[in-house]
Amino acid sequence: PLYDWLQEKLDIFRVRQIEFARLNMTYMMTSKRKLLALVQEGRVSGWDDPRMSTLSGVRRRGYPPAAIRNFCEKIGVAKRDNLIHIEQLENCVREEMHVTCERRNAVLVPLKLVITNFPEGLVEEVDAPNHPE
Repeated sequence: PLYDWLQEKLDIFRVRQIEFARLNMTYMMTSKRKLLALVQEGRVSGWDDPRMSTLSGVRRRGYPPAAIRNFCEKIGVAKRDNLIHIEQLENCVREEMHVTCERRNAVLVPLKLVITNFPEGLVEEVDAPNHPE
């Protein structure tokens, strides 16, 4: 390529150049030209709109940075165009949320239960793990 030829002729330090394919995902438009048109036409509020497939848009959608990094590590760098399924990104988000989010439960339809062999008026507290496995 021209870049390598230029470095050779100028006799300068040869910088390693890596070419990689574009990230194509199902149900996500990644073409900068098409995304720019959405912004210019006013169909979205900006590059950080949660509907956009930009990093800032995905972060505003609530995806944690650790999940995005984990996704990038899993798919790796390819030289050929690939179509990555959005489910892989969602799975990385799910895995991150499983580890970091606190669980809360509620009883929406209570059921009366009478325990006959437990002393009346006695209260017993039980600690439950936040991440049951």
